[in-house]
Amino acid sequence: MCNDFYISMMCLARHNDTELFAETSQKCTEVLSFMPETDDCYQYVKRLENIDVNMLSMNVESEEWPGCLIPFWLEVKLVGNPASSTATLVEQLRLFQKLKGYDDARLFVELIRGSLLALDDVNQTPHESQWGAFAFLKVPNILSELAKKSDSCSVADSIELLLQHTSLLDAMDAKSSSSSLECLLGELAKVRLLTDLQVKHLLEKRKMPKPIKLDNGNGTAGIPKVIICAEPTLNGILKTLTTDYHKIQDALLGMLHQVLAGKSFELILAVATVQGQLGTLVSRLVRFNECSKSGGDKNRTQLFDISFLMLVAIVQKFGASTVFDIDGNSLVEQWVKSCMVERNKPKAPEQLLRLGDPAMIETLLQQFNAGDTEIKVNVKWQDVLFNIPGVMHEVLVAWEQGSLAASDVKRILDALRGRMCSLPLAAAAWLCAYMRTAQQDTLLKPINMVQQLLAPPTTDEENMRYRWELTCEIIRRMQRDVQLPLQATNSHHLVSRQPAVKQLHELWNKAITRGWLDHTSARAVHCLLETAGPTWLVPSVVHELCKLRYRDQLARGVDLALAIFHVDIVGCTFELLSLVLPQLLYNTLQADLLKEPQMPALARLTSYCIYTSYKTLSGMCEEPPMKKMCPAEGSEEISVDLLIKKFRQLFIMFDGGIQDGLITQQTYFAFHLIRCLVQANSQSSSAILSAIPHALISDLLRTLPEEFSYSLLLNLHDVRTPGGKINMARDLCILRNHDLRSVPSTNSTF
Repeated sequence: MCNDFYISMMCLARHNDTELFAETSQKCTEVLSFMPETDDCYQYVKRLENIDVNMLSMNVESEEWPGCLIPFWLEVKLVGNPASSTATLVEQLRLFQKLKGYDDARLFVELIRGSLLALDDVNQTPHESQWGAFAFLKVPNILSELAKKSDSCSVADSIELLLQHTSLLDAMDAKSSSSSLECLLGELAKVRLLTDLQVKHLLEKRKMPKPIKLDNGNGTAGIPKVIICAEPTLNGILKTLTTDYHKIQDALLGMLHQVLAGKSFELILAVATVQGQLGTLVSRLVRFNECSKSGGDKNRTQLFDISFLMLVAIVQKFGASTVFDIDGNSLVEQWVKSCMVERNKPKAPEQLLRLGDPAMIETLLQQFNAGDTEIKVNVKWQDVLFNIPGVMHEVLVAWEQGSLAASDVKRILDALRGRMCSLPLAAAAWLCAYMRTAQQDTLLKPINMVQQLLAPPTTDEENMRYRWELTCEIIRRMQRDVQLPLQATNSHHLVSRQPAVKQLHELWNKAITRGWLDHTSARAVHCLLETAGPTWLVPSVVHELCKLRYRDQLARGVDLALAIFHVDIVGCTFELLSLVLPQLLYNTLQADLLKEPQMPALARLTSYCIYTSYKTLSGMCEEPPMKKMCPAEGSEEISVDLLIKKFRQLFIMFDGGIQDGLITQQTYFAFHLIRCLVQANSQSSSAILSAIPHALISDLLRTLPEEFSYSLLLNLHDVRTPGGKINMARDLCILRNHDLRSVPSTNSTF
């Protein structure tokens, strides 16, 4: 029982003859019942009683706390999809726990620290509410799911770890009027992850620094408490929206106006997103919007207007596919599909004009030209909204031809935006769609029309002011989405003045130095993928990784690269396996990049990508939002089978070089990749490892026997299959024979 070879063979025997193992285990139990624990043989009998493959498990190399993977990944993941479900995040975190070898306390504290880092980074920005809701509302729910299989002390232990590095908490508390730790512990206690006694003990251990308050304005003071207080407010709103529409028009209108005041709407959306209530909020707003679309009294008109604006703002932030049903047929859903300007879903301006009715367009033109702000025609609001593009087209053409003066255009647009905000929104949508395809020298007049629509309203009505502020935000985002030369450049534009290579290099170096990724850099990663695709992004990231020289930097680089690839983990992994690795390993011009210690780092990154993509495609982490097509395979959809096929082809390519009798960097890379795949010990390990050709394993074992160990072979083969048992027995004996030849003979003559 002290020899790994014999242990390995007995593990193999256990699975080859289960009846014999059951008899042996029973005998061991009988022996242990009367053998004292102090007996020298006790530990060996105990091991034999339950001998199995995991006795020689390959432990993942532990990394120092704090780590980088989860903070990197959180930024990339939630910038791309802030409405990610708790179940999706939990499954991904469990996979990371396997890959990195974290215990529960370490996993929990990495999540907590990553969320607090992201929140501190977006202080005093529009993203503060979203990250605040995630850190103080979503994280406790995620921990509650993760802790179901954990012991009761793991959460408390994770906070103990957090208290060893208090600089982050100190920085956050300096910008807030409340204690971040106290708010977090309070939320953890609500979901019964901590007792009141544990909360009190942990707060006592927190060594508070001297009170230093930074001049950060009034709006961000106490964001943890503001977020926590917004949760019952959301519940109240959802409850109100379930009431009969005809009974609560006045009360509902007042409530919705309060929601739009200040940062309330932003906070409500943030809380709804992290609590998984965004779809519920949208569906109930859609119902009230449908009930008020027939026009009528002033309250009904305002209810339609405000609910329409809120829904369009939500769609802009999260995407129609996230918040609407696929077969939805409400007014706002029809308008979004047909008319709304979105960055990745261009609308043809001519197609929008076909939705109009010439008679209705003429009626509206006459009314607006007369400066009348009241809609007098007895029609439904959808008839007005879908005819606004026709009105704008007629006004623009008349202005360009000289039939209307600038003052006439101003009068018409002022009348259009006089009482309702949804009408200028519809007008701006068509103008932005038109400008996306118009020639450069014809943009001035439509640009001026959009700017006129953004002018402050002439009415002094207080409620109108809040609606108008939201309208302007929506229209300005439309302008950014169509990439027009308007006002100052914005850092969130898809197109940047910097070359893509320079953008990636700067954000990469900054993240490697800091150990965390800021919000702007995470958004830039998404923009780079949209601009250049995985074909450019993957080799560029690998090139940045291979330029690092020190092991601690390479470890951080692997984590950063994996996080970046999560903008499209399936597409990036396929690109890595099918194109990037073959070129890097077999192109003589690039081969010099891959040496020690870069080679093991790239092998580790490859293994991480393979396991993550496998789980994603298998539906264990998250279903892909859309079908991923492989350009190299024509129209073939990337599936688990196609991923395994490319993975196997890569190893067959490695085996060809070994059979030629050469020991090259490809040989060493193949070994490092196999070792990393075995070390991960994921749920999907057997499916992945079974795709490795056994001929390659045998050739590597004969070529690099000193690199192998019994634990590696024991975990590499599947002992549940006949072929796996045979291959394991053969490889174990090959390694044993090599070890015996390496040991000097005891009969040597001196």
